[in-house]
Amino acid sequence: MIRKAFVVAGLQLRLIAHDKSSFIWLLLVPIIFTTLVGAAFGGFGSSGPAPKVPVAFVDLDRGAVSSVFEQALRAESALDVQTPSEQIGRQDLKNDKIPVLIVIPEGFGSAVESGTATSVEVVRSAGRSSGYFLEQLVSNAASRVSALAYSASVTTDQLAKWKSLDAADRLATWRKAFADARTTLAEAPTVTTNYSVLARTQPQVQLPDNATQSSTGFGAMFVMAGVLGTATALVSERLRNTLARIMTTSTSTLTFLGGKLMAMMVVGIAQFTLFILWGWLVLGVDWGRDPGAVAAMVLLYVFAATGLGVLVGSLCRTLAQAGVIASFVTYGTSMLAGSWWPIEVAPPFMQQAARAFPQYWAVNGLNKIVVRGLGFAAIAPNLLVLAAAGTVFLLAGSVVYVREVRS
Repeated sequence: MIRKAFVVAGLQLRLIAHDKSSFIWLLLVPIIFTTLVGAAFGGFGSSGPAPKVPVAFVDLDRGAVSSVFEQALRAESALDVQTPSEQIGRQDLKNDKIPVLIVIPEGFGSAVESGTATSVEVVRSAGRSSGYFLEQLVSNAASRVSALAYSASVTTDQLAKWKSLDAADRLATWRKAFADARTTLAEAPTVTTNYSVLARTQPQVQLPDNATQSSTGFGAMFVMAGVLGTATALVSERLRNTLARIMTTSTSTLTFLGGKLMAMMVVGIAQFTLFILWGWLVLGVDWGRDPGAVAAMVLLYVFAATGLGVLVGSLCRTLAQAGVIASFVTYGTSMLAGSWWPIEVAPPFMQQAARAFPQYWAVNGLNKIVVRGLGFAAIAPNLLVLAAAGTVFLLAGSVVYVREVRS
């Protein structure tokens, strides 16, 4: 009986191997799709802090006032302030190496000291989306210089009411007041605003990066598609009376079904193995933290998908019906179950609804291993759910299939 089941499985696998379209749709298309979608949604690589925005700051005045401007820009943690020459700065802006160029003109400090209106040249690239953000930071730096200059002017004017100041004394007084105001402002306690949003308390979760989400999520989805696709062979053989002819031999119904089951398992495991290797070698996904746990998740998920495939293949009466149901079960439920995006970003009711589908338990379990570095203890609930689901699907599908054959 077992030997005959292996023969049936081998025949089914040879049919799949000889069909070029099967190779394309089971292996090639899923890999291409996964890579393109992952790259389109932000590229591959680990998530981390946002990179600093490079800003070219050219100080042609090189005075105390212009240094305040530079200091204010450097205080912004989001900026990477660079100090090239004016020629290099303009060339870098032209070549789109930097999004903004700030030029302090000669005589800037003298103009501020004398109370004469002056300006700072700010040139930004039109193709950068951070323009408004950068304009606000430059405006803040300019406001800081203006505030210090105003404070120094008020101090000088007040002192001039009490004693006579010539031009040199007035300039010296202004500069000392400017320096004192700069020191006082730097040492003064800063008033900040802490914003908070009242929301339901949720446990902190570590979300997968693009490469990991694509590998685990689309791996689960396309394995389900592959297994359900081979399950349509059950419908096809019933419609072509192939099954009836096989039943005239010594091969039993359960032996034949067992062979088909093994073939679907092999297809699913081969698909997921390819996804793992592609993710590891090409996309940079670290699958190696607990290979045993990964293997267990893959095996039981493929078992659950195979059981569901047997049930779908047993219930459907036509190939069109099987195709529609297989497509919905594969793509519709995969979107709801977290194959396309991390389910943690979905509303709470969708997170609960996702638990009804095997893909959720597979993706959730694999992310526990790959993203959070956990092992068998953490994925035990996932393994139990998949094992139970596969058993229920397989038993129900087998009962329906045997009744169809006997009727």
